[in-house]
Amino acid sequence: MEEQPAPTAFQGPKSRILIVIDSDPRTSSRVGEAVRIAGGVSVWEQVELHVVLRGPAARAVAQGAADLPDGKIFGQFIGMIRGKGGKVSVMPDAEAMEIVKVDEVMNHSLKEDQFMAMSAEFDSVMRL
Repeated sequence: MEEQPAPTAFQGPKSRILIVIDSDPRTSSRVGEAVRIAGGVSVWEQVELHVVLRGPAARAVAQGAADLPDGKIFGQFIGMIRGKGGKVSVMPDAEAMEIVKVDEVMNHSLKEDQFMAMSAEFDSVMRL
């Protein structure tokens, strides 16, 4: 007899969710909360998740990010998202670009045209 999946098991293609965060983590707790929520969703492994830290939000992966009000959240949950197969990309503004970690810029940066094309491919886009 063929084994049936558990009733709660996800079946079918994963939904694709893009979360765009563009608040400044120095002055807004929205960045930390959005990253924490994305990390929580990522552990389900039920969706394809991509987070974009755009403009000043890229400071969440900058030198000294741990010293920001939600600094512990950034290190913990960005690692969790990536560890569960999600992606976290950066699109720093000029000011943030000066302090974003080189590894983040080299390995996880998006250009505007890439971002626009990618936005059209996702089932849901949330901007925070």
